[in-house]
Amino acid sequence: MSPEQPIALRVLLGFLKAGRVLDGGSSALLLGTVVLASAPGEPLTTFVLAVALALGLVEKYLAWRVALDVEFFTLLYEQPEKAAAFDAALADFLNQKSAPAPRSMASRWQGARRLVRRQAVLLVVQAGLVLLVLVGRFH
Repeated sequence: MSPEQPIALRVLLGFLKAGRVLDGGSSALLLGTVVLASAPGEPLTTFVLAVALALGLVEKYLAWRVALDVEFFTLLYEQPEKAAAFDAALADFLNQKSAPAPRSMASRWQGARRLVRRQAVLLVVQAGLVLLVLVGRFH
């Protein structure tokens, strides 16, 4: 299915909105990481928790970007004929001096999918690291 079709954009919006669930999971893991890090532990455990914390913070950034994409794709879904004006407004807001090159909806689609995938991968790695610490502490 082509990302140019309205139904494809609605599917993309659904997946982007699901990014909130990923972010909620990451928030819970961040809280658990802080609790685990507050207890004395081995240097390796502290390092693993620091990495989990850093991954959680990167996930927060990606969650923000995904939330922006929800708003942006909603706008593009409702007014597809305004894509060039949208790009110009975004470039103006970001204080870019040159006019942006036109982007196809397929390019935007791929970028949004990449963001959600990265967010999911970070959540899985973050969970794995916290689980590794928990198994190590109770083993």
